[in-house]
Amino acid sequence: MPTIKFIAKKAGVSPTTVTNVLHGNYARVSKATREKVETYLKKYNYAPNMGAMILAQNDSRIIGVIMFMEPRWNETVLEDPFSSAILGAMEEEIRAMGYFFMLHTTTDKEEVVRLAKTWKLAGLILVWVPRNIGPIILDSVESPVVFIDSHLATKDKTYHSVGLKDEEGGYLISRYLLEMGHRKVIFLANDTLFSGTDLHRFRGCQKAFKERNIDLDLDEKILLSKEKSERYKTYSKLSSKEMPYTALVFSSDYYAAEAVSYLQDCGIRVPEDISVTGFDDNIFSRMIHPHLTTIHQNSSDKGRIAVSMLMKLIKKQEIEQPNVQLDVELVIRDSVKDINN
Repeated sequence: MPTIKFIAKKAGVSPTTVTNVLHGNYARVSKATREKVETYLKKYNYAPNMGAMILAQNDSRIIGVIMFMEPRWNETVLEDPFSSAILGAMEEEIRAMGYFFMLHTTTDKEEVVRLAKTWKLAGLILVWVPRNIGPIILDSVESPVVFIDSHLATKDKTYHSVGLKDEEGGYLISRYLLEMGHRKVIFLANDTLFSGTDLHRFRGCQKAFKERNIDLDLDEKILLSKEKSERYKTYSKLSSKEMPYTALVFSSDYYAAEAVSYLQDCGIRVPEDISVTGFDDNIFSRMIHPHLTTIHQNSSDKGRIAVSMLMKLIKKQEIEQPNVQLDVELVIRDSVKDINN
């Protein structure tokens, strides 16, 4: 394996010059010299020693990403296109900035705090952290932190986050259902804790119904199981003729698409027998038939904006808007029936 000294000898420069090129310290190296060094690095397939680079710069160059998420049974977190879209965008941005990406998933609150405190990181991005855990992390971690889709229970301390106008999304989908004549709906949540994004989306649903002088109380929700067979039982029960519901309002396209597929296999027609809506507008919403009426969000933008915000914090640059909420849009497709007549 070629070493820095070997590359330096071939390029006719000092080992320090090669190190500067590797670390991106281009101010100390002319363009011509840099290009020559890069040519030899490529020619001999030089792979930098990450540990050595970290020690040399006294900087971990590692961006930690912790996803507080319980995977569905017999599946991994990355099988959900929503998760992979966010992670893919973050990894691409982090790599382009010359940093390294390290991912960890957990549902253990204590582990989130422990990892956030003990990892030697340049910065940390936390995804879907419960609102009561966020303030503890902020008090415990010295590295810059950015949250994604985390509605924290803190008013006294400034924190940096990228999220979505979740309540508006819930409002838009419910207002559309009401316009289509639906009065008996039930909300199906992803999060067994029913906090954060699911709670805000449900509040948006309540707001739309309240405008029609209809109460949508907390009983009109179900926290979906991580076990597929249990979810199937729920879909079958809610769509039966004994139930009053005319529409199933899902907090994610993943579960909405799963429900549509399962119900059709059982001979239950969507939307003729029951309407279904999703949230996210991911690839499942466009692949399933009928195509899902859903709320559009750009999950990749979430990841990119979070990395950009974190890099500003690392470089101690000013951030004009510490809490970014991205817009949502109602996408009307074929999974809702007009039952006004």
